Amino acid sequence: MTKMRAAVLRGWNDLAVEEVDVPEPAAGEVLLRVKACGLCGTDLKMVHGAFQARGWPPSLPFVMGHEWSGEVVALGDGLEDLDLRPGDQVVAENHVGCGRCAMCRRGRYNLCEKAGTPGYRLYGHTAPGALSEYAVRPAQMLHKLPETVSPLEGALVNQGSLTVHALRRVEFLPGSSVAIFGPGLLGLLAAAVASASGAAQTIMVGRGSRLDLAGRMGCDDVVDYESEDPVAGIRDRTGGRGADYVLDCSGNPEVPAQATGAVRRGGRIALLGLTGGKTSSIDIDRLTLDEVDLMGIRSSPNAYPAMIALMRSGKVDLSPLLTHVYPLDSVAEALAALESREAVRPIVEL
Repeated sequence: MTKMRAAVLRGWNDLAVEEVDVPEPAAGEVLLRVKACGLCGTDLKMVHGAFQARGWPPSLPFVMGHEWSGEVVALGDGLEDLDLRPGDQVVAENHVGCGRCAMCRRGRYNLCEKAGTPGYRLYGHTAPGALSEYAVRPAQMLHKLPETVSPLEGALVNQGSLTVHALRRVEFLPGSSVAIFGPGLLGLLAAAVASASGAAQTIMVGRGSRLDLAGRMGCDDVVDYESEDPVAGIRDRTGGRGADYVLDCSGNPEVPAQATGAVRRGGRIALLGLTGGKTSSIDIDRLTLDEVDLMGIRSSPNAYPAMIALMRSGKVDLSPLLTHVYPLDSVAEALAALESREAVRPIVEL
């Protein structure tokens, strides 16, 4: 086995399935057979070249894909005592920090100070991703999946873990109200995780049929921004005071200002979406005078086990989201379904 198929970004807006070399695991790494890989808005923006200035990807050609599950094939040297064996089903984190800087030593390896150097890797962005038949990853990035979680569900652990990290960052308290902007996969998972974590009220802001899906994922109320002002809608549904927590999962640069207007005094806003370099305007006086906390959320450090536990327990049901599954040869069709909003999360099954 020396060759495999992979979806290769050859140039901006030029993604094609090609034969490439199968990677070999170095010491401390694991060779994995990729089972399923989801496609997200960041992938779509990378295909269009929106993150060139950020160095995502650092060069072309490049294999993308960072939301995936797979099966252990072989262990590299030095992993004899690892609690993983060939055949185990796993998911992999994206960030590998240097392990030595102040952020890594605090467990915030998603903010490794060596970003942009060889000591730091963000798989699927700065290092090869998993839209391929095989992948290698450092052992410390891997988490076992229980038998009750399918490979397709496993491909959603990455984004679910991001919402777990967001709720931790805002110090979410059960019995609180949560407003979520953006009923894409991230927003829908945020609703499910918030509901499973004890939210008293979960409100989704969006449009179209995805608002119906939001109800299946744990939302108590919805606000259709095509028919009413989202700030007024959230305040109306929270008795006028605003939501305790507002999560922006949209990546729309207009939303941070709306989130600032929709949060209660002393509340907290978490920004989970990326705009692709576009700027936003917010009311600084509102943040200052009402002591509103505004937080950026990047990736999911130390959050995978909690998300997997929620799935294992049945408190978070992902089956309503598994609607669009494609073979690798149809990756272009999968991206088109994402861009047209036909699919909440297209998943490539390998």
